[in-house]
Amino acid sequence: MAGEKILLADDDQPLRETLQEFLAEQGYAVTAAADGHEAMAAMKEQEFALAILDLMLPGYSGLELLFLFKAHTPDTEVILFTGHAGLDSAVQALRLGAYDYLVKADLRLADLKTLVTRALERRHLALENRELVENISKAQEELIRRRARELNQVRQIAETLAGPLSWDQLVRGLVNLIWESLSLEVLGLQLSGPDAKLPLSAFRRRADVSEATDQTFQDLLEGQLPPDSRPPPAGTPLPAMLWERIQVGNVTLAAGAGRHQPLTPEEAELFRIFILQGEAGIKNLVLFDQVKSMAIRDALTGLYNYGYFKEALHYEVEKSRRYKVPLSLLFLDIDDFKLVNDTLGHLKGDKTMRQVAAILKQGIRQADLLCRYGGDEFVMLLSQTPPDQAVVLAERLRQRIAQSSINRLEQRCKVTVSIGVAGLEPEMTTEDLIKAADEAHYRAKQAGKNRVAGPEPLPQSEKNSNHTRELQPRPR
Repeated sequence: MAGEKILLADDDQPLRETLQEFLAEQGYAVTAAADGHEAMAAMKEQEFALAILDLMLPGYSGLELLFLFKAHTPDTEVILFTGHAGLDSAVQALRLGAYDYLVKADLRLADLKTLVTRALERRHLALENRELVENISKAQEELIRRRARELNQVRQIAETLAGPLSWDQLVRGLVNLIWESLSLEVLGLQLSGPDAKLPLSAFRRRADVSEATDQTFQDLLEGQLPPDSRPPPAGTPLPAMLWERIQVGNVTLAAGAGRHQPLTPEEAELFRIFILQGEAGIKNLVLFDQVKSMAIRDALTGLYNYGYFKEALHYEVEKSRRYKVPLSLLFLDIDDFKLVNDTLGHLKGDKTMRQVAAILKQGIRQADLLCRYGGDEFVMLLSQTPPDQAVVLAERLRQRIAQSSINRLEQRCKVTVSIGVAGLEPEMTTEDLIKAADEAHYRAKQAGKNRVAGPEPLPQSEKNSNHTRELQPRPR
Protein backbone atom coordinates (compact mmCIF):
# COMPACT_ATOMS: atom_id res chain seq x y z
CA MET A 1 0.00 0.00 0.00
CA ALA A 2 3.03 2.26 -0.50
CA GLY A 3 2.19 5.61 -2.04
CA GLU A 4 -1.14 5.91 -0.23
CA LYS A 5 -1.98 9.51 0.69
CA ILE A 6 -2.09 10.28 4.41
CA LEU A 7 -3.16 13.52 6.09
CA LEU A 8 -1.35 14.13 9.41
CA ALA A 9 -2.83 16.96 11.53
CA ASP A 10 -1.29 17.82 14.90
CA ASP A 11 -0.39 21.17 16.49
CA ASP A 12 2.61 19.63 18.29
CA GLN A 13 5.37 20.50 15.79
CA PRO A 14 8.11 18.10 17.05
CA LEU A 15 5.65 15.21 17.15
CA ARG A 16 4.19 16.13 13.75
CA GLU A 17 7.61 16.29 12.10
CA THR A 18 8.71 13.01 13.69
CA LEU A 19 5.58 11.18 12.53
CA GLN A 20 5.73 12.75 9.06
CA GLU A 21 9.30 11.56 8.61
CA PHE A 22 8.47 8.10 9.96
CA LEU A 23 5.44 7.62 7.68
CA ALA A 24 7.36 8.92 4.67
CA GLU A 25 10.03 6.29 5.35
CA GLN A 26 7.27 3.67 5.11
CA GLY A 27 6.53 4.85 1.57
CA TYR A 28 3.42 6.93 2.24
CA ALA A 29 2.71 10.33 0.69
CA VAL A 30 2.19 12.47 3.79
CA THR A 31 0.54 15.90 3.91
CA ALA A 32 1.08 17.65 7.28
CA ALA A 33 -1.24 20.23 8.85
CA ALA A 34 -0.60 22.29 11.98
CA ASP A 35 -4.25 23.06 12.76
CA GLY A 36 -7.83 22.34 11.76
CA HIS A 37 -7.92 25.05 9.08
CA GLU A 38 -4.91 23.63 7.25
CA ALA A 39 -6.39 20.15 7.52
CA MET A 40 -9.70 21.39 6.09
CA ALA A 41 -7.93 23.08 3.15
CA ALA A 42 -5.96 19.91 2.38
CA MET A 43 -9.13 17.80 2.53
CA LYS A 44 -10.80 20.05 -0.06
CA GLU A 45 -7.84 19.78 -2.45
CA GLN A 46 -7.43 16.00 -2.56
CA GLU A 47 -8.78 12.71 -1.26
CA PHE A 48 -6.79 10.88 1.39
CA ALA A 49 -6.73 7.18 2.10
CA LEU A 50 -6.09 7.85 5.79
CA ALA A 51 -6.30 10.84 8.13
CA ILE A 52 -4.40 10.91 11.44
CA LEU A 53 -5.92 13.70 13.53
CA ASP A 54 -5.23 15.23 16.92
CA LEU A 55 -8.45 15.30 18.93
CA MET A 56 -7.74 18.79 20.31
CA LEU A 57 -6.71 20.64 17.12
CA PRO A 58 -7.15 24.43 17.07
CA GLY A 59 -9.54 25.74 14.43
CA TYR A 60 -11.46 22.51 13.84
CA SER A 61 -11.33 19.69 16.38
CA GLY A 62 -10.51 16.14 15.41
CA LEU A 63 -14.16 15.16 15.92
CA GLU A 64 -15.35 17.93 13.59
CA LEU A 65 -12.88 16.89 10.90
CA LEU A 66 -13.90 13.24 11.35
CA PHE A 67 -17.54 14.19 10.77
CA LEU A 68 -16.61 16.11 7.59
CA PHE A 69 -14.46 13.27 6.26
CA LYS A 70 -17.25 10.75 6.74
CA ALA A 71 -19.72 13.13 5.05
CA HIS A 72 -17.57 13.98 1.99
CA THR A 73 -15.08 11.10 1.59
CA PRO A 74 -16.52 8.21 3.61
CA ASP A 75 -13.83 5.81 2.39
CA THR A 76 -11.13 7.77 4.23
CA GLU A 77 -10.09 5.90 7.34
CA VAL A 78 -9.48 8.08 10.42
CA ILE A 79 -7.19 7.52 13.41
CA LEU A 80 -7.35 9.99 16.32
CA PHE A 81 -4.71 11.02 18.84
CA THR A 82 -6.09 11.59 22.32
CA GLY A 83 -4.96 12.04 25.89
CA HIS A 84 -6.20 9.97 28.83
CA ALA A 85 -8.75 12.69 29.59
CA GLY A 86 -10.24 12.38 26.11
CA LEU A 87 -11.58 8.84 26.40
CA ASP A 88 -15.21 10.01 26.27
CA SER A 89 -14.47 11.78 22.98
CA ALA A 90 -12.70 8.65 21.74
CA VAL A 91 -15.91 6.67 22.35
CA GLN A 92 -17.83 9.26 20.34
CA ALA A 93 -15.20 9.09 17.58
CA LEU A 94 -15.56 5.33 17.27
CA ARG A 95 -19.31 5.74 16.99
CA LEU A 96 -18.86 8.32 14.24
CA GLY A 97 -16.78 5.89 12.21
CA ALA A 98 -13.15 6.37 13.30
CA TYR A 99 -11.01 3.29 12.80
CA ASP A 100 -9.16 3.62 16.10
CA TYR A 101 -7.51 6.01 18.53
CA LEU A 102 -4.03 6.28 20.06
CA VAL A 103 -3.19 7.72 23.47
CA LYS A 104 -0.32 10.18 23.00
CA ALA A 105 1.34 9.31 26.28
CA ASP A 106 1.59 5.65 25.24
CA LEU A 107 2.47 6.26 21.57
CA ARG A 108 5.00 3.90 20.01
CA LEU A 109 6.02 4.07 16.36
CA ALA A 110 5.70 0.31 15.96
CA ASP A 111 2.09 0.46 17.17
CA LEU A 112 1.37 3.35 14.79
CA LYS A 113 2.86 1.43 11.88
CA THR A 114 0.67 -1.61 12.61
CA LEU A 115 -2.44 0.53 13.05
CA VAL A 116 -1.86 2.41 9.78
CA THR A 117 -1.32 -0.86 7.90
CA ARG A 118 -4.54 -2.35 9.25
CA ALA A 119 -6.59 0.79 8.63
CA LEU A 120 -5.43 0.90 5.01
CA GLU A 121 -6.04 -2.82 4.68
CA ARG A 122 -9.63 -2.36 5.86
CA ARG A 123 -10.08 0.49 3.36
CA HIS A 124 -8.67 -1.70 0.58
CA LEU A 125 -10.99 -4.56 1.49
CA ALA A 126 -13.99 -2.24 1.68
CA LEU A 127 -13.21 -0.73 -1.75
CA GLU A 128 -12.79 -4.16 -3.28
CA ASN A 129 -16.02 -5.28 -1.70
CA ARG A 130 -17.77 -2.21 -3.15
CA GLU A 131 -16.39 -3.06 -6.58
CA LEU A 132 -17.75 -6.56 -6.18
CA VAL A 133 -21.12 -5.13 -5.22
CA GLU A 134 -21.13 -2.93 -8.31
CA ASN A 135 -20.38 -5.96 -10.49
CA ILE A 136 -23.28 -7.84 -8.94
CA SER A 137 -25.65 -5.95 -11.22
CA LYS A 138 -24.07 -7.82 -14.16
CA ALA A 139 -24.64 -11.24 -12.57
CA GLN A 140 -27.73 -13.36 -12.17
CA GLU A 141 -30.59 -12.26 -9.94
CA GLU A 142 -29.85 -14.90 -7.31
CA LEU A 143 -26.26 -13.73 -7.02
CA ILE A 144 -27.51 -10.17 -6.51
CA ARG A 145 -29.76 -11.27 -3.68
CA ARG A 146 -26.97 -13.30 -2.06
CA ARG A 147 -24.46 -10.48 -2.16
CA ALA A 148 -27.05 -8.05 -0.82
CA ARG A 149 -27.62 -10.37 2.13
CA GLU A 150 -23.87 -10.52 2.76
CA LEU A 151 -23.57 -6.74 2.74
CA ASN A 152 -26.52 -6.49 5.08
CA GLN A 153 -24.73 -8.90 7.42
CA VAL A 154 -21.62 -6.72 7.36
CA ARG A 155 -23.71 -3.71 8.36
CA GLN A 156 -25.53 -5.77 10.95
CA ILE A 157 -22.26 -6.90 12.50
CA ALA A 158 -20.98 -3.32 12.60
CA GLU A 159 -24.21 -2.13 14.27
CA THR A 160 -24.25 -5.05 16.70
CA LEU A 161 -20.66 -4.47 17.81
CA ALA A 162 -20.97 -0.69 18.10
CA GLY A 163 -22.67 -0.77 21.50
CA PRO A 164 -21.30 -1.62 24.97
CA LEU A 165 -21.56 -5.42 24.78
CA SER A 166 -20.31 -8.01 27.25
CA TRP A 167 -17.52 -10.39 26.20
CA ASP A 168 -20.06 -13.21 25.89
CA GLN A 169 -22.41 -11.13 23.74
CA LEU A 170 -19.49 -10.12 21.53
CA VAL A 171 -18.22 -13.61 20.73
CA ARG A 172 -21.63 -15.25 20.40
CA GLY A 173 -23.14 -12.41 18.41
CA LEU A 174 -20.22 -12.37 15.98
CA VAL A 175 -20.20 -16.13 15.41
CA ASN A 176 -23.98 -16.17 14.84
CA LEU A 177 -23.82 -13.39 12.25
CA ILE A 178 -20.91 -15.00 10.35
CA TRP A 179 -22.69 -18.36 10.36
CA GLU A 180 -25.77 -16.75 8.84
CA SER A 181 -23.70 -14.96 6.18
CA LEU A 182 -21.38 -17.66 4.82
CA SER A 183 -22.07 -21.23 3.77
CA LEU A 184 -19.79 -23.12 6.16
CA GLU A 185 -19.59 -26.55 7.74
CA VAL A 186 -17.61 -25.52 10.84
CA LEU A 187 -17.05 -22.13 12.43
CA GLY A 188 -15.47 -21.06 15.69
CA LEU A 189 -14.32 -17.96 17.56
CA GLN A 190 -12.28 -17.71 20.73
CA LEU A 191 -11.48 -14.67 22.87
CA SER A 192 -8.64 -14.99 25.38
CA GLY A 193 -7.03 -12.43 27.65
CA PRO A 194 -6.45 -11.31 31.25
CA ASP A 195 -10.10 -10.43 31.97
CA ALA A 196 -11.69 -12.72 34.55
CA LYS A 197 -14.48 -13.59 32.10
CA LEU A 198 -12.04 -14.81 29.43
CA PRO A 199 -11.35 -17.13 27.65
CA LEU A 200 -14.67 -17.50 25.86
CA SER A 201 -15.43 -19.49 22.73
CA ALA A 202 -18.36 -20.25 20.46
CA PHE A 203 -18.59 -22.94 17.77
CA ARG A 204 -21.02 -23.94 15.04
CA ARG A 205 -21.07 -27.08 12.90
CA ARG A 206 -23.39 -28.47 10.28
CA ALA A 207 -25.41 -31.53 11.25
CA ASP A 208 -23.50 -33.85 8.90
CA VAL A 209 -20.07 -32.94 10.35
CA SER A 210 -18.75 -35.68 12.63
CA GLU A 211 -17.82 -35.04 16.26
CA ALA A 212 -14.22 -36.13 15.57
CA THR A 213 -13.88 -33.56 12.78
CA ASP A 214 -15.40 -30.88 14.96
CA GLN A 215 -13.08 -31.76 17.88
CA THR A 216 -9.99 -31.54 15.65
CA PHE A 217 -11.18 -28.13 14.48
CA GLN A 218 -11.70 -26.90 18.04
CA ASP A 219 -8.24 -28.14 19.07
CA LEU A 220 -6.69 -26.23 16.18
CA LEU A 221 -8.52 -23.04 17.06
CA GLU A 222 -7.70 -23.23 20.74
CA GLY A 223 -4.00 -23.54 19.97
CA GLN A 224 -3.50 -27.18 20.90
CA LEU A 225 -2.42 -27.74 17.28
CA PRO A 226 -0.72 -25.08 15.16
CA PRO A 227 -3.24 -23.65 12.65
CA ASP A 228 -1.75 -23.14 9.18
CA SER A 229 -3.93 -22.96 6.10
CA ARG A 230 -1.16 -22.95 3.45
CA PRO A 231 -0.65 -25.90 3.23
CA PRO A 232 -3.06 -27.46 5.76
CA PRO A 233 -1.30 -29.48 8.49
CA ALA A 234 -1.88 -33.18 8.96
CA GLY A 235 -5.23 -33.65 10.66
CA THR A 236 -6.83 -30.50 9.25
CA PRO A 237 -10.54 -31.17 9.71
CA LEU A 238 -11.76 -30.06 6.25
CA PRO A 239 -10.05 -29.46 2.88
CA ALA A 240 -10.90 -25.73 2.69
CA MET A 241 -10.07 -23.74 5.84
CA LEU A 242 -9.77 -20.07 6.84
CA TRP A 243 -7.82 -18.94 9.90
CA GLU A 244 -7.53 -15.47 11.44
CA ARG A 245 -5.79 -14.37 14.63
CA ILE A 246 -5.91 -10.73 15.81
CA GLN A 247 -4.28 -9.19 18.88
CA VAL A 248 -5.89 -6.17 20.56
CA GLY A 249 -3.76 -5.20 23.55
CA ASN A 250 -3.87 -8.22 25.87
CA VAL A 251 -6.93 -9.73 24.15
CA THR A 252 -6.58 -12.28 21.34
CA LEU A 253 -9.35 -13.06 18.85
CA ALA A 254 -8.85 -16.39 17.06
CA ALA A 255 -11.25 -17.40 14.29
CA GLY A 256 -11.54 -20.41 12.01
CA ALA A 257 -13.98 -21.66 9.38
CA GLY A 258 -14.10 -24.45 6.84
CA ARG A 259 -15.98 -26.75 4.49
CA HIS A 260 -15.34 -29.42 1.85
CA GLN A 261 -15.89 -27.19 -1.19
CA PRO A 262 -13.23 -24.57 -2.03
CA LEU A 263 -13.81 -21.12 -0.61
CA THR A 264 -13.90 -18.31 -3.14
CA PRO A 265 -11.65 -15.23 -2.77
CA GLU A 266 -14.79 -13.19 -2.20
CA GLU A 267 -15.82 -15.41 0.71
CA ALA A 268 -12.32 -15.25 2.19
CA GLU A 269 -12.36 -11.45 1.98
CA LEU A 270 -15.81 -11.28 3.53
CA PHE A 271 -14.64 -13.49 6.39
CA ARG A 272 -11.66 -11.19 6.88
CA ILE A 273 -13.96 -8.14 6.98
CA PHE A 274 -16.09 -9.82 9.63
CA ILE A 275 -13.02 -10.44 11.81
CA LEU A 276 -11.86 -6.84 11.37
CA GLN A 277 -15.29 -5.80 12.61
CA GLY A 278 -14.74 -8.10 15.57
CA GLU A 279 -11.42 -6.36 16.24
CA ALA A 280 -13.24 -3.03 16.29
CA GLY A 281 -15.83 -4.52 18.66
CA ILE A 282 -13.09 -5.62 21.07
CA LYS A 283 -11.60 -2.12 21.08
CA ASN A 284 -15.05 -0.68 21.68
CA LEU A 285 -15.68 -3.06 24.57
CA VAL A 286 -12.31 -2.28 26.20
CA LEU A 287 -12.97 1.44 25.79
CA PHE A 288 -16.49 1.24 27.23
CA ASP A 289 -15.12 -0.70 30.22
CA GLN A 290 -12.50 2.02 30.78
CA VAL A 291 -15.07 4.79 30.61
CA LYS A 292 -17.47 2.90 32.89
CA SER A 293 -14.69 2.33 35.43
CA MET A 294 -13.81 6.03 35.33
CA ALA A 295 -17.43 6.88 36.10
CA ILE A 296 -17.59 4.80 39.30
CA ARG A 297 -13.99 5.02 40.53
CA ASP A 298 -12.27 7.74 42.51
CA ALA A 299 -9.32 9.02 40.47
CA LEU A 300 -6.97 9.52 43.43
CA THR A 301 -7.41 6.28 45.40
CA GLY A 302 -8.87 3.92 42.79
CA LEU A 303 -11.69 3.07 45.23
CA TYR A 304 -15.37 3.23 44.32
CA ASN A 305 -16.77 6.75 44.55
CA TYR A 306 -19.74 8.33 46.36
CA GLY A 307 -22.19 7.76 43.48
CA TYR A 308 -21.42 4.05 43.35
CA PHE A 309 -21.70 3.80 47.15
CA LYS A 310 -25.21 5.27 47.12
CA GLU A 311 -26.38 2.72 44.55
CA ALA A 312 -24.70 -0.18 46.37
CA LEU A 313 -26.11 0.91 49.73
CA HIS A 314 -29.72 0.63 48.52
CA TYR A 315 -28.99 -2.81 47.06
CA GLU A 316 -27.26 -4.09 50.23
CA VAL A 317 -30.02 -2.78 52.51
CA GLU A 318 -32.68 -4.51 50.42
CA LYS A 319 -30.65 -7.72 50.40
CA SER A 320 -30.15 -7.54 54.16
CA ARG A 321 -33.89 -7.19 54.73
CA ARG A 322 -34.87 -9.86 52.19
CA TYR A 323 -32.50 -12.55 53.52
CA LYS A 324 -32.58 -11.35 57.14
CA VAL A 325 -28.78 -11.04 57.40
CA PRO A 326 -26.92 -8.31 59.33
CA LEU A 327 -25.36 -5.30 57.61
CA SER A 328 -22.94 -2.80 59.14
CA LEU A 329 -21.55 0.50 57.95
CA LEU A 330 -18.21 2.07 58.91
CA PHE A 331 -17.73 5.83 58.52
CA LEU A 332 -14.17 7.12 59.00
CA ASP A 333 -11.84 9.93 58.17
CA ILE A 334 -8.17 10.81 58.63
CA ASP A 335 -7.62 12.79 61.80
CA ASP A 336 -6.40 16.37 61.27
CA PHE A 337 -5.87 15.75 57.57
CA LYS A 338 -5.76 19.49 56.90
CA LEU A 339 -2.64 19.61 59.08
CA VAL A 340 -1.01 16.95 56.87
CA ASN A 341 -1.71 19.04 53.77
CA ASP A 342 -0.63 22.30 55.40
CA THR A 343 2.57 20.85 56.93
CA LEU A 344 3.76 18.40 54.28
CA GLY A 345 2.06 19.71 51.15
CA HIS A 346 -0.80 18.44 49.03
CA LEU A 347 1.33 15.95 47.08
CA LYS A 348 2.28 14.25 50.35
CA GLY A 349 -1.36 14.52 51.41
CA ASP A 350 -2.48 12.73 48.25
CA LYS A 351 0.12 10.02 48.84
CA THR A 352 -1.10 9.62 52.43
CA MET A 353 -4.67 9.28 51.17
CA ARG A 354 -3.63 6.49 48.79
CA GLN A 355 -1.65 4.73 51.52
CA VAL A 356 -4.60 4.79 53.94
CA ALA A 357 -6.91 3.52 51.19
CA ALA A 358 -4.52 0.64 50.48
CA ILE A 359 -4.37 -0.37 54.17
CA LEU A 360 -8.16 -0.29 54.43
CA LYS A 361 -8.55 -2.34 51.25
CA GLN A 362 -6.14 -5.00 52.49
CA GLY A 363 -7.99 -5.27 55.78
CA ILE A 364 -11.46 -6.19 54.52
CA ARG A 365 -13.03 -9.15 52.75
CA GLN A 366 -13.60 -9.30 49.03
CA ALA A 367 -17.36 -9.28 49.66
CA ASP A 368 -17.16 -5.97 51.54
CA LEU A 369 -17.38 -2.60 49.81
CA LEU A 370 -14.89 0.22 50.43
CA CYS A 371 -15.58 3.67 48.95
CA ARG A 372 -14.15 7.15 49.16
CA TYR A 373 -17.06 9.19 50.48
CA GLY A 374 -15.54 12.61 49.87
CA GLY A 375 -12.45 14.58 50.92
CA ASP A 376 -10.57 12.45 53.47
CA GLU A 377 -13.67 10.39 54.38
CA PHE A 378 -14.25 6.72 53.63
CA VAL A 379 -17.18 4.34 54.10
CA MET A 380 -17.27 0.55 54.32
CA LEU A 381 -20.30 -1.65 53.79
CA LEU A 382 -19.83 -4.94 55.63
CA SER A 383 -22.34 -7.52 54.43
CA GLN A 384 -23.46 -10.32 56.76
CA THR A 385 -21.60 -8.59 59.61
CA PRO A 386 -23.31 -7.62 62.90
CA PRO A 387 -22.24 -4.36 64.60
CA ASP A 388 -20.17 -6.04 67.34
CA GLN A 389 -18.01 -7.80 64.74
CA ALA A 390 -17.82 -4.58 62.74
CA VAL A 391 -16.41 -2.80 65.83
CA VAL A 392 -13.70 -5.47 66.11
CA LEU A 393 -12.77 -5.00 62.46
CA ALA A 394 -12.80 -1.21 62.82
CA GLU A 395 -10.43 -1.39 65.80
CA ARG A 396 -8.08 -3.67 63.86
CA LEU A 397 -8.04 -1.23 60.94
CA ARG A 398 -7.45 1.73 63.26
CA GLN A 399 -4.45 0.01 64.82
CA ARG A 400 -2.98 -0.97 61.44
CA ILE A 401 -3.05 2.63 60.26
CA ALA A 402 -1.68 4.03 63.53
CA GLN A 403 1.19 1.48 63.45
CA SER A 404 1.81 1.63 59.70
CA SER A 405 4.99 2.68 57.92
CA ILE A 406 3.33 6.03 57.16
CA ASN A 407 4.08 7.10 60.73
CA ARG A 408 7.54 5.50 60.83
CA LEU A 409 8.64 7.49 57.77
CA GLU A 410 7.08 10.81 58.74
CA GLN A 411 7.32 11.99 62.34
CA ARG A 412 5.96 15.55 61.95
CA CYS A 413 2.35 14.46 61.40
CA LYS A 414 0.96 11.28 62.85
CA VAL A 415 -1.62 9.68 60.57
CA THR A 416 -4.56 8.18 62.47
CA VAL A 417 -8.26 7.63 61.78
CA SER A 418 -11.48 7.93 63.71
CA ILE A 419 -14.15 5.38 62.90
CA GLY A 420 -17.88 5.29 63.55
CA VAL A 421 -19.79 2.00 63.37
CA ALA A 422 -23.52 1.49 62.81
CA GLY A 423 -25.64 -1.58 62.16
CA LEU A 424 -28.83 -1.74 60.13
CA GLU A 425 -31.90 -2.00 62.34
CA PRO A 426 -35.40 -3.00 61.15
CA GLU A 427 -36.78 0.53 61.33
CA MET A 428 -33.83 2.19 59.59
CA THR A 429 -33.78 3.69 56.12
CA THR A 430 -30.56 3.97 54.14
CA GLU A 431 -30.30 7.61 55.25
CA ASP A 432 -30.78 6.53 58.87
CA LEU A 433 -27.89 4.06 58.55
CA ILE A 434 -25.55 6.72 57.13
CA LYS A 435 -26.64 9.18 59.81
CA ALA A 436 -26.04 6.64 62.60
CA ALA A 437 -22.53 5.83 61.32
CA ASP A 438 -21.75 9.54 60.92
CA GLU A 439 -22.92 10.30 64.45
CA ALA A 440 -20.82 7.43 65.82
CA HIS A 441 -17.87 8.86 63.90
CA TYR A 442 -18.56 12.26 65.52
CA ARG A 443 -18.50 10.64 68.97
CA ALA A 444 -15.10 9.12 68.16
CA LYS A 445 -13.82 12.57 67.23
CA GLN A 446 -15.24 14.16 70.39
CA ALA A 447 -13.67 11.45 72.53
CA GLY A 448 -10.16 12.38 71.37
CA LYS A 449 -9.76 10.98 67.85
CA ASN A 450 -7.76 7.87 66.84
CA ARG A 451 -10.50 5.63 68.19
CA VAL A 452 -13.62 3.64 67.29
CA ALA A 453 -17.15 4.47 68.42
CA GLY A 454 -19.82 1.79 68.23
CA PRO A 455 -23.51 2.20 67.41
CA GLU A 456 -26.14 3.67 69.70
CA PRO A 457 -29.83 2.77 69.37
CA LEU A 458 -32.08 5.38 67.75
CA PRO A 459 -34.26 7.33 70.19
CA GLN A 460 -37.87 6.17 70.27
CA SER A 461 -38.99 9.51 68.81
CA GLU A 462 -36.89 8.93 65.69
CA LYS A 463 -37.74 5.31 65.03
CA ASN A 464 -40.88 6.09 63.07
CA SER A 465 -39.71 9.40 61.62
CA ASN A 466 -39.45 9.74 57.87
CA HIS A 467 -37.80 13.17 58.09
CA THR A 468 -34.13 12.17 58.01
CA ARG A 469 -31.42 14.20 56.40
CA GLU A 470 -29.27 12.80 53.59
CA LEU A 471 -25.57 13.43 54.16
CA GLN A 472 -23.56 14.69 51.20
CA PRO A 473 -19.81 14.28 50.67
CA ARG A 474 -17.91 16.92 52.52
CA PRO A 475 -15.43 19.04 50.56
CA ARG A 476 -11.81 18.07 50.99
